[in-house]
Amino acid sequence: MTIGTTKLCHIAILVNDIEKTIKNWEQVLGIKIDEPRYIPPKDEVPCFTDGKLGDYSDVRLTNIILDNVQIELAEPGKNPGPWRDKLDRDGEGVQHISFIVPDRKKAMQALDEVGAPKPYHIGYWPGGTYSFTDAVKQLGVEINIKTDDDNTGKRARLLSDPEYHKEDL
Repeated sequence: MTIGTTKLCHIAILVNDIEKTIKNWEQVLGIKIDEPRYIPPKDEVPCFTDGKLGDYSDVRLTNIILDNVQIELAEPGKNPGPWRDKLDRDGEGVQHISFIVPDRKKAMQALDEVGAPKPYHIGYWPGGTYSFTDAVKQLGVEINIKTDDDNTGKRARLLSDPEYHKEDL
């Protein structure tokens, strides 16, 4: 079984100083990069790490849009979470690579077949779901599986019933 795509969505890089990193990328690539934005609060974008609803609204992100792929820069805030944990443990560098897949369960099954664990972090944007799987031992990098789901109705249930997200693991 496969994850259902070979199209890479983005490569995520953790940094300590996103403004400085943006300026450096702009100089190297000769392009303008959008100002960083904060991840919305948990009532807008519920995110769960190791089964617990977290607050990641202090993480700042921007995307470098290239012809064939995007680079996502992320500067973790002080709140605990997957970005902060990885930066503290390993320093700056690649956190994950991301694929948008047509069938999330099929993609998770393909990762399971090579021995990757279930996702440890999952988030629900209004127009999509993402999940981080620590596949470093199997693939050399964490994998982010994304889908274009309409989570408009699901978000309220996730906030009132945090266990509900486990159906997506």
